[in-house]
Amino acid sequence: MRRRQILQAAVSGLALSPLLSVFEIAVAEEPKSGALIQMLPKDGTWTEFNVNVKLNGQEIVPSWKLRSVGQAFHGGKQCRFIEMEQTCDHPQLQNATWRMLVPEEEFGDGKDPISKMVKCWVKFDSGEPEVVESIPLKDPAFGMLLAGPKQNLKTEEAKEKVSWQQGDLECSVVSGHNAIEFGNTKFGMTHRILRHKDVPFGLAGMQQELNINFGGQKQTATIKMTLKDHGNEAKAKLPDLVP
Repeated sequence: MRRRQILQAAVSGLALSPLLSVFEIAVAEEPKSGALIQMLPKDGTWTEFNVNVKLNGQEIVPSWKLRSVGQAFHGGKQCRFIEMEQTCDHPQLQNATWRMLVPEEEFGDGKDPISKMVKCWVKFDSGEPEVVESIPLKDPAFGMLLAGPKQNLKTEEAKEKVSWQQGDLECSVVSGHNAIEFGNTKFGMTHRILRHKDVPFGLAGMQQELNINFGGQKQTATIKMTLKDHGNEAKAKLPDLVP
C-alpha cells in the first residue's frame, strides 16, 4: 500500500510539472516596469511621433520627438543625454524641451531609466532653461506619462498593429494604471504602451486617459501617439546644457 501511494504521488507530480512550467513562464513574461522609455538605442538616433490630444472638448495636434544626443562620463558612470521635445501652436499646450542625463546602465527591458537620471533641464516656450530636480514635481501629468502604469500592470495577450510610412508593426501592449496626489489635486492615468524591438527606445506608440480632480473640479484628457518616423544623426536642441 505504501509503495502504491508513493507511485501515485510520483505520477501526479509528473502530470503537474508541465502546468507548473507554463505557470512559471507566464509569470516571468509579465512586465517588471511600465516606464515609457526603457531601451537605449545607438547614440544619434531620433524618433518622431504623431500625437493627438483631446482636452476640455478641444482637439490638439502637437508633435513629439525623442532623441539620443551625446554621451558624458558623470559621477563615475557612462551616461547618455536624452532630449524630449514637444512643439505645439495651440495655447493650451506649451512648447517644451526636456534634456536629461541618464546612466547607460539604467536602460534595459523592465527598467525605468528616466527615474534614475542624474541631471535634468527643461525649457518652456521662449523662456530660459532651468534645472529640474524632479519631473513629477515640475509637471505631474508628464511625470505620470513617463512612469507608465504601476497598478494592474500586465502584458496583454493580443498584439496591436501600428501603421507608419514604412509599413506595419505588430506591437506588444503593456497596460495598467497610475495615480498620484498633490495637495488637493488627484491625478489618475490609464495607460496602453505599444512596444516593438525594431523601433528606437522600443516605443512605437501609446494611449492614455488622464483624469484630474482639482478640489472637486474634474477634467479629462486623452492622449494618442503613434510612430511617424525615425532615423540617425539627431541634433541636440539644448547642446550647451552639461553638468
